[in-house]
Amino acid sequence: MNPSLYVHVPFCETKCAYCDFASWADRGSEEEAWLGRIERELGLRGRDASGPLFSVFFGGGTPSALSERGLERLCRAVNDNFRLAEGCEWSMEANPVSLTPAKLGLARSSGVNRVSLGVQSFEPELLKRMGRAHDADQARTALDLVAGSGLRWSADQIFALPGQTLDQFLSSLEALLSWKPSHVSFYGLTLEPGTDFWKQHEAGKLQEADEDLYADMYLQGVALLADAGICRYEVSNFATPGQECRHNEAYWDTRSTWLAAGNAAHGYEPYLRWRNPRGLGAWSEWVDAGCPVQGVAAEELDLEERWTEEWFLGLRQERGVDLARLRAEFPQKQIPLGSIARRIAAGQVVAGADTVRLVGDGWLLLDAIAVELSG
Repeated sequence: MNPSLYVHVPFCETKCAYCDFASWADRGSEEEAWLGRIERELGLRGRDASGPLFSVFFGGGTPSALSERGLERLCRAVNDNFRLAEGCEWSMEANPVSLTPAKLGLARSSGVNRVSLGVQSFEPELLKRMGRAHDADQARTALDLVAGSGLRWSADQIFALPGQTLDQFLSSLEALLSWKPSHVSFYGLTLEPGTDFWKQHEAGKLQEADEDLYADMYLQGVALLADAGICRYEVSNFATPGQECRHNEAYWDTRSTWLAAGNAAHGYEPYLRWRNPRGLGAWSEWVDAGCPVQGVAAEELDLEERWTEEWFLGLRQERGVDLARLRAEFPQKQIPLGSIARRIAAGQVVAGADTVRLVGDGWLLLDAIAVELSG
């Protein structure tokens, strides 16, 4: 399988209240120095590539927060150091406030063929509560731009936000459907340590959505998209047939290889995980030193970890776990037929001769079921 490439852009317009990613606002003055270092790292990663790239993903942070010149240099660094496989999917995350026609045109001419737009909601008060840099009108303008671009595109939404009602979430999804997206992602809010929302929760100023509301939002959101022909292919990702994000599918396949560049970027090859230094300063020093291997946090997966990962990654996808593959790759392990039968009886999974996959309320219990079946 051809490798994929992830490039982490650490700059943002603002730091959202829910975000614990390695990204920072108000550091645009560091763009020039960052570009020089990311170009150097991409040069080294290009030598490591085992073949043409299957997919490329610019994430962050906010890639569209780069200047036009910065975005052009980043794209050129990929094109100069890697070969792209025929049909390579090249995605770029963008926020409504910083995605301009000029940047979109520049990215497209450089090879970007898919845009992932962070809309999150159309509710003004929720956008403000999240600390988003854009408002609802800017989101609509950005959607007009990507929908008319001819590129493949996706939009993100968040549910279970503080104070968000079921009607607000479903209304935002319905509004998004008017642009006829072929891919939608929506994510339930999780409170991550160190974030603004976490601090508010610790201070008693923020309440998490209760379990019943969370479940209603998720299940009714899935049904709403399905009625529009946008079907779940992973727990938080939905697409019309053939429009699935290929880069993400590579992440969910333990046989794939993904290279990574930028601070806190994660890479993988069977069966080794690694991560670049997280802090921008630490990453900069590491690149200046020539990206020594000892500066990377690496973890080789043992048999038990590989077995567990197959269950977690398989169950999060609509196609489920490939039991025939598990039997072939883990002959010393037993398929948990008793646990599977109990989950079938509870209406949470279905099984064929060679597959097990989640259904119904089972999607809300993904982690617990994965722990049980892999245990």
